[in-house]
Amino acid sequence: MVWFAVICILITIKLFNCLLIARCKSKVCLVGKTALITGGNSGLGHQLAKELACRGCSVIIADKVDARRTVEDLIKETHNPKISYRIVDFGSFASVRKFAENLKNDIDQLDILCNNAGTGILTNDLTEDGVQSMMQINYFSHFLLTHLLLDLLLKSTQGRIVHTSSMAAYLEDLSEENLSFRTYSYKTPLCLAAYGNSKLALAIMSKILSEKLRDTRITSNCLHPGIVKTKIYGCTFSNKIVTGYLLWVWAMLFGKNIEEGVQTMLNLACADELETISGEFFMECRSVLQPSKVYDKKFCTAIWNLSEKYVNLQESEKIEAVINRSK
Repeated sequence: MVWFAVICILITIKLFNCLLIARCKSKVCLVGKTALITGGNSGLGHQLAKELACRGCSVIIADKVDARRTVEDLIKETHNPKISYRIVDFGSFASVRKFAENLKNDIDQLDILCNNAGTGILTNDLTEDGVQSMMQINYFSHFLLTHLLLDLLLKSTQGRIVHTSSMAAYLEDLSEENLSFRTYSYKTPLCLAAYGNSKLALAIMSKILSEKLRDTRITSNCLHPGIVKTKIYGCTFSNKIVTGYLLWVWAMLFGKNIEEGVQTMLNLACADELETISGEFFMECRSVLQPSKVYDKKFCTAIWNLSEKYVNLQESEKIEAVINRSK
């Protein structure tokens, strides 16, 4: 009898989750548009590449691994030959800079930038740039890349920057002191707090970008895709924390599949009704209340200024300078 009750509860939760899943209703044609998707070789990034390609968009996959097979499969499936890939290591600022330089030599404009690449695996190792690897891959490298590609986005008639954040951004422990993880507070389980910090930093970045780009045709928004069955739960086993195991079990039992999980990201990338919406946090294709620290302007400004220093952003690469050059 107890097992029957448990099964009924699990089925009820699954049905409830299914009813909550939102769908991107936009059918807009994206022929003539160019999108760059970081981490596009697998998971949500791969699904987004497919969805955009089906709408006629030129898609560039940026990933650390060789995506030749992925590109071939996507072209075959979508009949869109304008899909390509480029190698970039988000654990290296030098690699990000080289990638951006090469891309700017090859394309004239960028319409959609999806900052999606990420890792859930936390280690104590620092990258060659002296930054904790999770924070660099999930946040700092995207902070740098966005600045380096801003001039391409400014050439678009309606540029969009989409950041894959997470509900973990509400469960963070971010401070100016631990932004690079040289020091860290263990108030919350290490893996989840560290991951949440990187995703909160993305939300802060998105908000400030929206303010700095207010007078341009570029929008910046972030999203929580939901609990999706992807490889991001590798952190479960690498960190061996109870909360991580519970998240993995929950994802396997009740999580979205990839096609369901990409809907909010897709909506932000192409829906006409969002072309003037900027600086928001989305879940299930709806704007929601952001993590509390996003509303702390002094804190956000401090995080932004520190980020400029960590990625060694030059004066000529800062947003104000790029915008002035484009006029």
